[in-house]
Amino acid sequence: MWIDIILKIYIIHLDYMGIEMKGKLMKKHQNEVINKIIRVILPMSLCAVLMICSSLCIYASNTPAYGGKITRGVSNVTIYLDYNSGMANWENYVVKAADNWVDPGSGMTNPIKITFVSSNSASTMDFYSKSSSFWSSSGSTTVLAETRMFSKGTRIYPSASSTTTWNYAEIYINDTNFRLSSFSNEQALGTVIHEMGHAFGLAHYNTNVNSIMCQTSYGRAVQRVQKCDNDAINAKYN
Repeated sequence: MWIDIILKIYIIHLDYMGIEMKGKLMKKHQNEVINKIIRVILPMSLCAVLMICSSLCIYASNTPAYGGKITRGVSNVTIYLDYNSGMANWENYVVKAADNWVDPGSGMTNPIKITFVSSNSASTMDFYSKSSSFWSSSGSTTVLAETRMFSKGTRIYPSASSTTTWNYAEIYINDTNFRLSSFSNEQALGTVIHEMGHAFGLAHYNTNVNSIMCQTSYGRAVQRVQKCDNDAINAKYN
């Protein structure tokens, strides 16, 4: 339809320029214009649309966040790994995930500072390795990992409407599913980064596959912190 519109505009342009074409000559010229549209204008238009879509993904609104946050902020986050549970198997992913939050790259900055500690007496994030049976009572044995927040030893359930803060978070890695051959190293790393995002106070962003806070089951297309995620951290803690 829009090709017909372009042709009509082009014919008006010819009339305006004092150029008159009739019969076969006009038909031939119209065909040449259509071919040029197909060969040149359509690809250019498609590129423009893709660039716009890409920009919308890159500059999407901030990742949704819970109303609460870490009581002590994120400038001195301490991470404890429970080696007795088997976290030595997944330590490398946690270290890389921490590095990604501290320095997301592409010129992005935030106030997050992380150190690893040997005791969970006053740590901010505690990592534990669990088998699928840990989640059997809830019927969610396919879960990859889970984050739970606590305030003075009592579990809390953060939401967008609740401003309750938490002293620390416990992150459980599903050892069973992390060992699956179908589960790649990149997916494992992305999962740990995702769970740390929850511990910081970010909620799911399942409408944006280009956010680390999009769930895997919703088709997350990235495995690192994105601008919308980093902006949400800055909005919450700066």
